[in-house]
Amino acid sequence: MQTINSKDNPKLKAVRALVRSKKDRQAASAFVMEGVRSLNALVDGTGLASYKLKEVWVSLDSPELAKDFNVPVYAVAHDVMEQLSDCQTSQGILGVVEYTPEPLVINPKKGNYLLVDSLMDPGNLGTLIRSAVAFGFDGVFLHGDCVEVFNPKTVRATMGSLPFCRVWKTGDEIFQTLEKNGYDLISTVIFGGEDLRGTKFGPKNVLVIGSEAHGVSEAVQKLATRRLSIPMSGNVESLNAAVAGSICMFSIGG
Repeated sequence: MQTINSKDNPKLKAVRALVRSKKDRQAASAFVMEGVRSLNALVDGTGLASYKLKEVWVSLDSPELAKDFNVPVYAVAHDVMEQLSDCQTSQGILGVVEYTPEPLVINPKKGNYLLVDSLMDPGNLGTLIRSAVAFGFDGVFLHGDCVEVFNPKTVRATMGSLPFCRVWKTGDEIFQTLEKNGYDLISTVIFGGEDLRGTKFGPKNVLVIGSEAHGVSEAVQKLATRRLSIPMSGNVESLNAAVAGSICMFSIGG
Protein backbone atom coordinates (compact mmCIF):
# COMPACT_ATOMS: atom_id res chain seq x y z
CA MET A 1 0.00 0.00 0.00
CA GLN A 2 1.37 3.38 -1.00
CA THR A 3 0.32 6.55 0.82
CA ILE A 4 -0.36 9.58 -1.36
CA ASN A 5 0.07 12.84 0.52
CA SER A 6 0.21 15.41 -2.26
CA LYS A 7 -3.05 16.56 -3.81
CA ASP A 8 -1.04 17.28 -6.97
CA ASN A 9 0.03 13.65 -7.38
CA PRO A 10 -0.48 12.65 -11.05
CA LYS A 11 -2.22 9.38 -10.15
CA LEU A 12 -4.63 11.21 -7.86
CA LYS A 13 -5.34 13.77 -10.57
CA ALA A 14 -6.10 10.96 -13.00
CA VAL A 15 -8.72 9.49 -10.65
CA ARG A 16 -10.30 12.93 -10.15
CA ALA A 17 -10.54 13.25 -13.93
CA LEU A 18 -12.34 9.90 -14.21
CA VAL A 19 -14.85 10.99 -11.59
CA ARG A 20 -15.55 14.37 -13.17
CA SER A 21 -15.12 13.99 -16.92
CA LYS A 22 -16.93 11.82 -19.46
CA LYS A 23 -14.23 12.71 -21.98
CA ASP A 24 -11.49 11.37 -19.71
CA ARG A 25 -13.46 8.18 -19.00
CA GLN A 26 -13.87 7.56 -22.70
CA ALA A 27 -10.22 8.28 -23.44
CA ALA A 28 -9.02 5.91 -20.72
CA SER A 29 -11.72 3.27 -21.24
CA ALA A 30 -12.02 3.36 -17.46
CA PHE A 31 -14.34 4.55 -14.71
CA VAL A 32 -14.57 4.68 -10.91
CA MET A 33 -16.62 2.29 -8.79
CA GLU A 34 -17.09 2.63 -5.02
CA GLY A 35 -17.63 0.13 -2.23
CA VAL A 36 -16.13 -3.19 -1.14
CA ARG A 37 -19.06 -5.32 -2.37
CA SER A 38 -18.97 -3.71 -5.81
CA LEU A 39 -15.22 -4.24 -6.17
CA ASN A 40 -15.27 -7.84 -4.96
CA ALA A 41 -17.14 -8.92 -8.10
CA LEU A 42 -14.17 -7.75 -10.14
CA VAL A 43 -11.67 -10.02 -8.39
CA ASP A 44 -13.62 -13.10 -7.32
CA GLY A 45 -14.34 -14.28 -10.86
CA THR A 46 -18.09 -13.73 -10.76
CA GLY A 47 -18.14 -10.55 -12.84
CA LEU A 48 -17.77 -10.29 -16.62
CA ALA A 49 -14.23 -10.46 -18.00
CA SER A 50 -14.76 -7.14 -19.79
CA TYR A 51 -14.51 -5.34 -16.44
CA LYS A 52 -11.04 -5.40 -14.83
CA LEU A 53 -9.97 -3.79 -11.56
CA LYS A 54 -6.83 -1.75 -12.19
CA GLU A 55 -6.16 -0.13 -8.79
CA VAL A 56 -7.78 0.59 -5.44
CA TRP A 57 -7.91 3.82 -3.44
CA VAL A 58 -8.66 3.68 0.26
CA SER A 59 -9.03 6.14 3.13
CA LEU A 60 -6.21 6.20 5.68
CA ASP A 61 -8.99 5.90 8.28
CA SER A 62 -9.96 2.43 6.94
CA PRO A 63 -6.94 0.75 5.33
CA GLU A 64 -8.31 -2.72 6.21
CA LEU A 65 -10.97 -2.31 3.49
CA ALA A 66 -8.32 -2.91 0.81
CA LYS A 67 -6.63 -5.98 2.31
CA ASP A 68 -8.17 -8.51 -0.11
CA PHE A 69 -7.40 -6.81 -3.42
CA ASN A 70 -4.40 -8.08 -5.39
CA VAL A 71 -3.88 -4.82 -7.29
CA PRO A 72 -1.93 -1.63 -6.47
CA VAL A 73 -3.49 0.13 -3.47
CA TYR A 74 -3.15 3.83 -2.72
CA ALA A 75 -4.12 5.39 0.61
CA VAL A 76 -5.21 9.01 0.98
CA ALA A 77 -6.45 11.21 3.79
CA HIS A 78 -10.14 11.02 4.66
CA ASP A 79 -10.90 14.49 3.27
CA VAL A 80 -9.28 13.58 -0.06
CA MET A 81 -11.38 10.40 -0.29
CA GLU A 82 -14.49 12.48 0.39
CA GLN A 83 -13.60 14.71 -2.55
CA LEU A 84 -13.12 11.72 -4.84
CA SER A 85 -16.40 10.13 -3.83
CA ASP A 86 -19.63 10.75 -5.72
CA CYS A 87 -21.57 9.89 -2.55
CA GLN A 88 -22.51 12.43 0.09
CA THR A 89 -20.53 10.31 2.52
CA SER A 90 -17.67 8.25 1.11
CA GLN A 91 -17.62 4.48 1.63
CA GLY A 92 -13.88 4.77 2.22
CA ILE A 93 -12.79 2.76 -0.80
CA LEU A 94 -13.04 2.99 -4.57
CA GLY A 95 -11.51 1.29 -7.55
CA VAL A 96 -10.44 2.32 -11.02
CA VAL A 97 -12.04 -0.15 -13.41
CA GLU A 98 -10.91 -0.72 -16.98
CA TYR A 99 -13.57 -1.72 -19.50
CA THR A 100 -13.09 -3.60 -22.74
CA PRO A 101 -16.23 -3.37 -24.94
CA GLU A 102 -17.73 -6.71 -25.89
CA PRO A 103 -18.89 -7.40 -29.44
CA LEU A 104 -22.64 -7.29 -29.88
CA VAL A 105 -23.95 -10.85 -29.83
CA ILE A 106 -27.67 -11.67 -29.94
CA ASN A 107 -28.75 -15.15 -28.92
CA PRO A 108 -30.58 -16.47 -32.03
CA LYS A 109 -32.63 -19.02 -30.07
CA LYS A 110 -33.88 -17.23 -26.95
CA GLY A 111 -33.18 -14.22 -24.78
CA ASN A 112 -34.48 -11.17 -22.94
CA TYR A 113 -32.91 -7.76 -23.50
CA LEU A 114 -33.64 -4.22 -22.37
CA LEU A 115 -33.43 -1.28 -24.77
CA VAL A 116 -33.42 2.21 -23.25
CA ASP A 117 -34.37 4.94 -25.70
CA SER A 118 -32.89 8.38 -24.94
CA LEU A 119 -32.99 7.94 -21.17
CA MET A 120 -31.22 10.89 -19.54
CA ASP A 121 -31.40 10.32 -15.78
CA PRO A 122 -28.32 8.45 -14.44
CA GLY A 123 -30.23 7.12 -11.43
CA ASN A 124 -32.92 5.62 -13.63
CA LEU A 125 -30.39 3.97 -15.94
CA GLY A 126 -28.47 2.53 -13.00
CA THR A 127 -31.63 1.16 -11.43
CA LEU A 128 -32.72 -0.41 -14.73
CA ILE A 129 -29.34 -2.11 -15.10
CA ARG A 130 -29.66 -3.43 -11.55
CA SER A 131 -33.12 -4.81 -12.33
CA ALA A 132 -31.95 -6.32 -15.63
CA VAL A 133 -29.31 -8.29 -13.74
CA ALA A 134 -31.76 -9.24 -10.98
CA PHE A 135 -34.33 -10.62 -13.43
CA GLY A 136 -31.88 -12.50 -15.63
CA PHE A 137 -31.83 -10.26 -18.72
CA ASP A 138 -29.05 -10.94 -21.20
CA GLY A 139 -27.98 -7.35 -21.82
CA VAL A 140 -28.92 -3.69 -22.17
CA PHE A 141 -28.95 -1.61 -25.35
CA LEU A 142 -28.45 2.15 -25.11
CA HIS A 143 -30.21 3.81 -28.06
CA GLY A 144 -30.44 7.49 -28.89
CA ASP A 145 -29.25 10.27 -26.60
CA CYS A 146 -28.79 8.24 -23.41
CA VAL A 147 -26.89 9.18 -20.30
CA GLU A 148 -23.42 7.62 -20.12
CA VAL A 149 -23.38 4.22 -18.42
CA PHE A 150 -20.11 5.05 -16.59
CA ASN A 151 -21.40 8.31 -15.17
CA PRO A 152 -20.60 8.00 -11.42
CA LYS A 153 -24.28 8.45 -10.50
CA THR A 154 -25.27 5.67 -12.91
CA VAL A 155 -22.59 3.34 -11.56
CA ARG A 156 -23.65 4.06 -7.98
CA ALA A 157 -27.33 3.39 -8.78
CA THR A 158 -26.46 -0.08 -10.11
CA MET A 159 -25.52 -0.98 -6.51
CA GLY A 160 -22.64 -3.18 -7.60
CA SER A 161 -24.50 -5.02 -10.36
CA LEU A 162 -22.75 -3.32 -13.31
CA PRO A 163 -19.93 -5.93 -13.58
CA PHE A 164 -22.61 -8.55 -14.27
CA CYS A 165 -24.32 -6.67 -17.12
CA ARG A 166 -23.49 -6.47 -20.81
CA VAL A 167 -24.21 -2.95 -22.06
CA TRP A 168 -24.00 -1.91 -25.71
CA LYS A 169 -24.35 1.55 -27.25
CA THR A 170 -26.29 0.96 -30.47
CA GLY A 171 -27.60 2.81 -33.49
CA ASP A 172 -30.63 2.08 -35.64
CA GLU A 173 -28.95 -1.05 -37.02
CA ILE A 174 -29.93 -2.87 -33.83
CA PHE A 175 -33.53 -3.05 -34.99
CA GLN A 176 -32.61 -4.90 -38.18
CA THR A 177 -30.50 -7.34 -36.14
CA LEU A 178 -33.37 -8.00 -33.73
CA GLU A 179 -35.88 -8.45 -36.54
CA LYS A 180 -33.54 -10.83 -38.36
CA ASN A 181 -33.29 -12.95 -35.21
CA GLY A 182 -37.06 -12.99 -34.65
CA TYR A 183 -37.25 -10.88 -31.50
CA ASP A 184 -40.42 -9.18 -30.25
CA LEU A 185 -39.72 -5.47 -29.80
CA ILE A 186 -42.04 -4.53 -26.92
CA SER A 187 -42.60 -0.80 -26.50
CA THR A 188 -43.97 0.42 -23.17
CA VAL A 189 -46.80 2.96 -23.46
CA ILE A 190 -48.89 4.59 -20.75
CA PHE A 191 -52.23 3.77 -22.41
CA GLY A 192 -53.47 1.48 -25.17
CA GLY A 193 -51.00 -1.38 -24.92
CA GLU A 194 -51.54 -4.97 -23.88
CA ASP A 195 -52.39 -5.25 -20.19
CA LEU A 196 -49.24 -6.47 -18.46
CA ARG A 197 -51.25 -8.62 -16.06
CA GLY A 198 -52.45 -10.99 -18.76
CA THR A 199 -49.65 -10.79 -21.29
CA LYS A 200 -47.79 -13.92 -22.36
CA PHE A 201 -44.26 -13.58 -23.64
CA GLY A 202 -42.35 -15.71 -26.12
CA PRO A 203 -38.73 -16.85 -25.91
CA LYS A 204 -37.26 -13.73 -27.60
CA ASN A 205 -38.06 -10.32 -26.10
CA VAL A 206 -36.66 -6.81 -26.14
CA LEU A 207 -38.36 -4.46 -23.70
CA VAL A 208 -38.15 -0.76 -24.65
CA ILE A 209 -38.17 1.95 -21.98
CA GLY A 210 -38.24 5.56 -23.16
CA SER A 211 -37.13 8.90 -21.81
CA GLU A 212 -38.52 10.34 -18.60
CA ALA A 213 -40.14 13.29 -20.36
CA HIS A 214 -41.40 11.82 -23.64
CA GLY A 215 -41.48 8.04 -23.31
CA VAL A 216 -40.48 5.82 -26.21
CA SER A 217 -39.80 7.88 -29.33
CA GLU A 218 -42.32 7.74 -32.17
CA ALA A 219 -39.69 6.30 -34.52
CA VAL A 220 -39.00 3.36 -32.21
CA GLN A 221 -42.69 2.84 -31.46
CA LYS A 222 -43.33 2.40 -35.18
CA LEU A 223 -40.81 -0.44 -35.24
CA ALA A 224 -42.33 -2.20 -32.23
CA THR A 225 -44.06 -5.53 -32.74
CA ARG A 226 -46.01 -5.17 -29.49
CA ARG A 227 -47.05 -2.45 -27.06
CA LEU A 228 -47.33 -2.97 -23.34
CA SER A 229 -49.10 -0.97 -20.61
CA ILE A 230 -49.09 -1.28 -16.83
CA PRO A 231 -52.61 -0.86 -15.41
CA MET A 232 -52.84 1.89 -12.79
CA SER A 233 -55.51 3.54 -10.70
CA GLY A 234 -56.94 6.80 -11.96
CA ASN A 235 -55.03 8.73 -9.31
CA VAL A 236 -51.64 8.08 -10.95
CA GLU A 237 -50.88 9.28 -14.47
CA SER A 238 -47.56 7.53 -15.03
CA LEU A 239 -44.72 5.66 -13.34
CA ASN A 240 -41.06 6.51 -13.04
CA ALA A 241 -39.11 5.00 -15.95
CA ALA A 242 -37.03 2.76 -13.69
CA VAL A 243 -40.07 1.57 -11.75
CA ALA A 244 -42.04 0.78 -14.91
CA GLY A 245 -39.10 -0.99 -16.51
CA SER A 246 -38.41 -3.05 -13.40
CA ILE A 247 -42.03 -4.18 -13.14
CA CYS A 248 -42.07 -5.24 -16.79
CA MET A 249 -38.72 -7.03 -16.56
CA PHE A 250 -39.95 -8.99 -13.58
CA SER A 251 -43.00 -10.09 -15.59
CA ILE A 252 -40.96 -11.02 -18.67
CA GLY A 253 -38.12 -12.75 -16.89
CA GLY A 254 -40.22 -14.50 -14.25
